[in-house]
Amino acid sequence: MNWENKAMEQGQKWRCLWDAKAILGESTVWDARDGRIYWVDVEDPGIRWFELASGRTGCWKSPAWISAIAPKASGGFIASCADGIASVDPQRGLYEPLFHPIPDPARARLNDGVVDRKGRYWTGSCDSAQWDETTTADDKEATLGQLDSRATGELYQIDADGAFSTQERNIVTQNGPAFSPDGRTAYVNDSMPLVSWVYDVDEQGNLGNRRDFLTFRPDDGYPDGMAVDVEGHIWMAFYESWCLRRFAPDGTLSDERRLPVRRGLRPAFGGPDHSRLFLITGSQGYDKDRFADEPLAGGLFEILDLPAPGLPTLPYGG
Repeated sequence: MNWENKAMEQGQKWRCLWDAKAILGESTVWDARDGRIYWVDVEDPGIRWFELASGRTGCWKSPAWISAIAPKASGGFIASCADGIASVDPQRGLYEPLFHPIPDPARARLNDGVVDRKGRYWTGSCDSAQWDETTTADDKEATLGQLDSRATGELYQIDADGAFSTQERNIVTQNGPAFSPDGRTAYVNDSMPLVSWVYDVDEQGNLGNRRDFLTFRPDDGYPDGMAVDVEGHIWMAFYESWCLRRFAPDGTLSDERRLPVRRGLRPAFGGPDHSRLFLITGSQGYDKDRFADEPLAGGLFEILDLPAPGLPTLPYGG
């Protein structure tokens, strides 16, 4: 289904391209093959897209929830979904499960997913309780001292030939990774414990030398998806905040953008020269009063007046 998108509002250094009312929007990604920004909604299963040249939007309803997608060199997308790792293609209506990396899918579900600078797909999992729409910010803060029992998530790397390895364990809510311009540094967010880690990446894509990159307080919001620009700075979304923040590789805050919504989820650079930054947001559990306070919650936003363009989107090599 396609329709003309007529909803656009603009504020200070942002504009809402599509008042999509996403419930749990995730995985914003640019696809140069058709000039579209794609994203998924975990709570309303399907792949959505916004066409930059025309402003037209569309949606393909998937048979099961999808939490992350990335373009494949061979066509379509690789996806993290209810059935594990899948090959999907909205144009052909294809949803083909390949394998499930999670040892016990009852305790964890797949979450974010990205492609590194070598064309490998990375995805991770989170505590399955994170998918409960009744979970509020107060609930999250109340359970911050009980996270050891909820650290059921892992981080996986998937090579072009489909082989996968587990690169990290004992994660509560995985988001990322994001990779430096040279691909030798990876940033991973564990959202619930309010921590962002940084790793060294070797030639085979193995992670090592983990150390804290940033730590946060609940008042800062929960660190979520990320995107990296050509200067190596990390744009980080925050859940239950009003901000999108940009950090230098040494962890210094270099920019902060105030938004009209609390739940930023995943930024991504796009456009033919990768000079535009997009952000999908969420509205999980919102009622009419909450929407009255945040009428654009769940919208697809563009962040304006950027200090640097982003890195090109590379496809998964499989």
